Amino acid sequence: MKTILTLLLTHLLWLAATATAFANPMDANWDTQITHGIAWRNQGLVQQAIGVLEDARQQATSDEHRARAAGELGLTLLQAQQTTQARAPLEQAHAFFTGATRATYAVALGHLAWMQKRPDEARSWYQEALTLAQNNTEANVSARLGLARLSPEAQRLEQLQAIASDLDQAPDSPTLTRYHLHLGHLAQQLGASGQALAYRHLEKARTQAQTQQQNSLQIEALDALAQLYEDQGRTQEALTLTRKALNLAEKQDNTRVAEWLIQLHWRAGRLLRQQGKDAQALAAYQRAVEQIEAVRQDIPVEYEDGRSSFRTTLQPVYQGYADLMLRQLKSEGNNTAALRSVKEAIELIRQTEMQDFLGDRCAVEIVQGGSQSRIAAGAAVLYTLILPDRLELLLETSTGILRHSSPIDQNRLEATARTFATLSRDADSNGHETSARTLYDWLLGPFDATLTRQQIESLIIVPDGVLRLVPIAALYDGQRYAIEKYAVSMVTALSMTNSADGAGRTISALLAGVSDPGPVVEKIGPLLAAQILQPDVELDTSQRTLAPRRAMRSVRGATRAAQSNTNTELRLVELRQQLQLPGVKEEINALHGILPGTRLLNDQFTVGQFRNEAETGAYRIVHIASHGIFGGSAETSFIMAFDDVLNMNGLQAVLMAEKFQKNPIELLAMSACETAEGNDRAPLGLSGAAIKARAKSVLGTLWPVDDIAARTLMEHFYTNLSSGNSKTQALRQAQLSLLREAPSKHPFYWAPFVLIGNWL
Repeated sequence: MKTILTLLLTHLLWLAATATAFANPMDANWDTQITHGIAWRNQGLVQQAIGVLEDARQQATSDEHRARAAGELGLTLLQAQQTTQARAPLEQAHAFFTGATRATYAVALGHLAWMQKRPDEARSWYQEALTLAQNNTEANVSARLGLARLSPEAQRLEQLQAIASDLDQAPDSPTLTRYHLHLGHLAQQLGASGQALAYRHLEKARTQAQTQQQNSLQIEALDALAQLYEDQGRTQEALTLTRKALNLAEKQDNTRVAEWLIQLHWRAGRLLRQQGKDAQALAAYQRAVEQIEAVRQDIPVEYEDGRSSFRTTLQPVYQGYADLMLRQLKSEGNNTAALRSVKEAIELIRQTEMQDFLGDRCAVEIVQGGSQSRIAAGAAVLYTLILPDRLELLLETSTGILRHSSPIDQNRLEATARTFATLSRDADSNGHETSARTLYDWLLGPFDATLTRQQIESLIIVPDGVLRLVPIAALYDGQRYAIEKYAVSMVTALSMTNSADGAGRTISALLAGVSDPGPVVEKIGPLLAAQILQPDVELDTSQRTLAPRRAMRSVRGATRAAQSNTNTELRLVELRQQLQLPGVKEEINALHGILPGTRLLNDQFTVGQFRNEAETGAYRIVHIASHGIFGGSAETSFIMAFDDVLNMNGLQAVLMAEKFQKNPIELLAMSACETAEGNDRAPLGLSGAAIKARAKSVLGTLWPVDDIAARTLMEHFYTNLSSGNSKTQALRQAQLSLLREAPSKHPFYWAPFVLIGNWL
């Protein structure tokens, strides 16, 4: 978890503390606020710190106070990875202060630019800081370390050696000790060529921290040295250093050290496992998980080199914990207590992944007792866990939990799943059947007898990773598709699912659609247009037996039109044509004849009118038929209204009325949106949309759907739902109606529709 990025920010905060030490505000209350905010931040409680510092900024009565409060707030927002919000206050502080203090904020803005993948801007800020630093060793070293990180690897070692020489000649101080640590980390990244330099400065950081009685610094240095030894395969030495760091860390009492405990217990678990001490390793992993749960809300969603904190740290800890628990079980079967512990670990993985996707630890509400709710007779929940060497399955029914483990390595499983997902999109080929049969045998086959014996009708899948891309309904047992045997739905996690039965409530729908886009075309720009219009290169749509797909016809024409600067009007006309969805008008009108409620079509479906209807109407269903894309994060997911783009936060803003907290939307349906092909996180966008909209369930599609098939399926679905069927049974019957008609029997037409969340 303690990456170069985290170290940079920690060092920067130390530098800022010394650079602004001269400030002595006359207002004691204001000064106390600033002091408390910094104290919260130094303890790792960044959300509390942000609140206090925002108040201090508003209450400041002089330019100096306002600049200092802005600077401290900006540094705290930077630590929380809220880079967009951090820029303005950092620039305000940078503009006010001079000399070494201004250099500090130049370094901070350099870090911000680096985090936002703008290396040229980062380099410019570091150069300015270097000029401003003059004889201030600490600011000088901070700027030079930033520049070294941006340098080509071939030049980096020489630059680090020059910085090391200056550090060696400077008097010891806690701030410079941190720079020894930072330099050691950068040298460690160079591999064998930087190994000696890394060891020397990490060891120097450790001894200086010990002399200075700086326990947090000593913990960081011991952890870094342990990582160095682990990378070299020196397992016992790494374990000894890890235990020394743990001994120190467990005597501390603040959130920042709690984050170190996660890292240290995780490493101890890895090293003990390498030594074959699985029981001790499991205990270490369990302590790491307990630490995560204790401070999870304060762990920022941070990204470095395209990987999030979940992918780099939290997921491996949770998965390692579940893996070791499963290995402890001597046999497959019904060891209920142990299997429930594994299930809870999987639930924690899914919760944290959704928080990570939404970029907000506070965005996900956990349903009290959700994961422990008793499964009704006739229903089964299938948990999937993809491990490097095997596939683990847990099946929970009204009678208990069963486990099945298959020696299918992760690469083979992922390749098969992606092949099936791709071939299912090709209506002109039956090549999907082989991989559909293989995946059925892996995922459902092991429990066929149990599902038959218990007369299971509803199958709820908790998919892991690449399995989110798989239309489970289209798995094939050699004679029948899964949808012919079960009503299939998905949940991200039961603990995030409101499973209350909404039967018996009056159905009223807000139907919104765009068949011919308006001013939104001027706002989406070429990048968003290309996202929506991205073609499926493996498919040839010229031979379709039904209407064209609801995706686009040609990304080349759209992108060319979007990027043309020679004729703006022509560009917009061409782009609008590319974004037309002729079947949407018929769909919305047909559904309006089935469902009571309100219809917003084309220029009626503006963001403002949509918000007004959502706030004033009593709707149980919100159905949106318009372009949308769900990417790998909330920031890359959006829906098109007639006049503007509605992103995740915008959807939340529209549907955040108090009435929805008391009476959540039963269903959010998005019949023309799609998930980004090949991105196993993209389907989380459907769940994320439900969370943002406070909807109990969401109905969406895994790929661009056929116009006629979409309209037909939606008509059947809402007719079935109006007749008293559960959502999952209504969808199953609608899918079967397409499957049983020759023109639409291929999974391409009916399989992309997925129900996520409440299935009742």
